[in-house]
Amino acid sequence: MKMRLAIGLGGLHLSLLSAIALSSFSTPAAAQGTNKGPIEKPNRAVACPSGWSHPDGDTSVCAPQVSSSPKIYGKSEKESCAAGYYEVYRVWCSTKRP
Repeated sequence: MKMRLAIGLGGLHLSLLSAIALSSFSTPAAAQGTNKGPIEKPNRAVACPSGWSHPDGDTSVCAPQVSSSPKIYGKSEKESCAAGYYEVYRVWCSTKRP
């Protein structure tokens, strides 16, 4: 009886750990939004979001213009932005409304 209970609790523990791990994978990339340092553009043909610019004319990345620039992250055109982020140019998510 004790062994069966221990196995049952071990299985429950494993299930809880699996659920936590899976939930972290399905979380939108919103937590990855940043306003620190340059970010590679998801599409070179698209402009940088408001508050961001091309550093030294490098059109493959966007860098914040000031420390208060909105947080951004790149996404595919089919993805949606996480809560608190607004879609910009179909490939960016920004904390600033366009």
